[in-house]
Amino acid sequence: MIQEERKHIILQELSRTSVVKLEDLSQQLNVSIDTVRRDLKALDRAGLVQYIRGGAKAVHESHQFAHFNGRKVIHNELKREAARKAVQLIQPNDLVMLNSGTTTTILAEEIAQVDLTCSIVTNNIAAAEAAAANPKCRIHLLGGDWDGAEQSTWGSRCLREAETYFPDICFLAVNSLDVQAGLTDFRFREIPIMQAMARNAWKTYAVMDSTKLDRLAKKQVFPLSQTPVVIMDSDIGTDDLQRYKDGGIEIQ
Repeated sequence: MIQEERKHIILQELSRTSVVKLEDLSQQLNVSIDTVRRDLKALDRAGLVQYIRGGAKAVHESHQFAHFNGRKVIHNELKREAARKAVQLIQPNDLVMLNSGTTTTILAEEIAQVDLTCSIVTNNIAAAEAAAANPKCRIHLLGGDWDGAEQSTWGSRCLREAETYFPDICFLAVNSLDVQAGLTDFRFREIPIMQAMARNAWKTYAVMDSTKLDRLAKKQVFPLSQTPVVIMDSDIGTDDLQRYKDGGIEIQ
């Protein structure tokens, strides 16, 4: 059965039940779970379904936002798992840099929940507010022009200030990952800030949920040769892990 036929069956099932599971579709379509997962992610990219852990559900138009608040409610569980992995990499008294994005905001929420002394530098207002709930965290907010849609600062001042820091560890929320193009994003204002943060950091990680695999956004952030280690949730198949490893990208 070709992919388009499988997609048609998946959409038929969603119209009938609103939620489908990976295991059930694997048996119904007589293909591997990894194959079904790729089909669901392709349908998610096309805006036809919402990919969730273990399956997919029907799309509700009210959730299809491009701005920060809308993105934050999408794939929240997967983002949080990836964020918790990232927090474990932070050492006491580290200087941590976070860029704008819903995943780094969730990461900051997780930092607020642990007994950790650190300093955080960010242009992400929402992340700064979240991390401030941990009294052991010192927050350094980058100045610049205000982007209300992204709840962040940007522009030449933001970039200049970012370049004055040399963080122990940098976590970047990036929109898309492709095995050939590397990391890409649709936020043109944010891209030079991400690049500056990574350039000065001792260690850099991209933190994203597994629905971002095999996607291309509007502009390249890091080419394949410069793509940092990616921290992701566990809802990714072994075939995909190996495929990206063969392409030179490490996913943890």
